[in-house]
Amino acid sequence: MKKYLLSIILGLVILAAMPSCFHSHDISISISDDDDEYEMDAAFRRSQTHAVQVYLNDRLLNRGTKFSRNDFVDDEITLDDKTTFYINSNPGSLHIKIDKSENSEESCERIRVACENLKVILAQN
Repeated sequence: MKKYLLSIILGLVILAAMPSCFHSHDISISISDDDDEYEMDAAFRRSQTHAVQVYLNDRLLNRGTKFSRNDFVDDEITLDDKTTFYINSNPGSLHIKIDKSENSEESCERIRVACENLKVILAQN
């Protein structure tokens, strides 16, 4: 009887632990903010790439600089307001870096807010 009860308890423990084995913690976001640069690195599910591209197109980029559905971007971008920043975007990853000495405080704040909003979008999707 003890072996039977022990087997049932062990089975229940294994079943309870299994969902954690399959739960994916596949979003990683790191922010670096010092006197010289603001930088964001994000790794996320490839299926979230479109949501990231839509947000960047709507809230950050110029009409002349837009992502299309399957774009890979690795370039320095200059916006209409002369904000210049580096972006590297691939399905499932994004890197944004802005040099604070080369941009206005407003430009740096705009990039910082965009990155903060991206964190929220990635957490929701």
